[in-house]
Amino acid sequence: MTAESAPPVPRRDESLALAGKLMATRALVNKAIADRMTLSVVIGILLVAMSAMVGALWPPLKETFANFPTALLDALGKAFPGADLATPAGWTNAELMSMVAPAGAIAIGVISAVRATAGEEEDKTLGMLLGAPVGRIPFLLVKIDAMIVHVLVVCLFLAGGLVLGSAIGGLGLSATGIFGAAAHTALLGILFGVIAIALGAATGSRRLATAATGALAALAFAVSVFLPLSDTLADGAKISPWYYYTSSNPLVNGPDWAHLSVLGVAALIIGGVAVATFERRDLRG
Repeated sequence: MTAESAPPVPRRDESLALAGKLMATRALVNKAIADRMTLSVVIGILLVAMSAMVGALWPPLKETFANFPTALLDALGKAFPGADLATPAGWTNAELMSMVAPAGAIAIGVISAVRATAGEEEDKTLGMLLGAPVGRIPFLLVKIDAMIVHVLVVCLFLAGGLVLGSAIGGLGLSATGIFGAAAHTALLGILFGVIAIALGAATGSRRLATAATGALAALAFAVSVFLPLSDTLADGAKISPWYYYTSSNPLVNGPDWAHLSVLGVAALIIGGVAVATFERRDLRG
């Protein structure tokens, strides 16, 4: 092999720069995940406790629920798909999966997200973090990944809680149903977390990003609950992320891959918008 055809040898300074970038990225990943891990575990433990309580209450209450008026049970099932107090899975849906579990996943997603962008900007720590040899886009991707980890930790606790609650109350929940419930909860939380990151990246305001995401989550929940009560307006619920979270009753039927895909694609699109916005905006701090 001649000298002209030999591959170029990387220069020492380029190797050192790459090593420095990898070390900075690793440190950023570790910090981003550690920042909200304690809160993720606390929320997860609360969901386990709630799941155990739901399981423990089913045996003494199931006879009472069997005597509830059919019209009331039908209305509850329309507002909260899968919420049927006459069955153990329906009881779990009504007491845990309809509001409590998704609220926990959305809460940790939003809290992690707003700290990732707007929080760093308002605390005047963003400039220092971006001063490391990482770059804006890798920085934001690391923060998004950390938010996803926090949501997944909460949903792993949720799955464990469902197993525990089923054992305590003899609910008979299937492994497929538990996985489906946890997966749908995770993607719903991730979607609203990404929305919060996008709003934080666009505004630089932690308060605005939190309030706007919370308002959107509440509005989406209301749309999914109230529109199905009308036969004329029922299809309008499909504009809400909550429809893809709950309408297929994943706790009973397992994961609905089409609905999970809708939530996942929506999160990817909004994440792309967040990255583009964060890259171009004149940042403070």
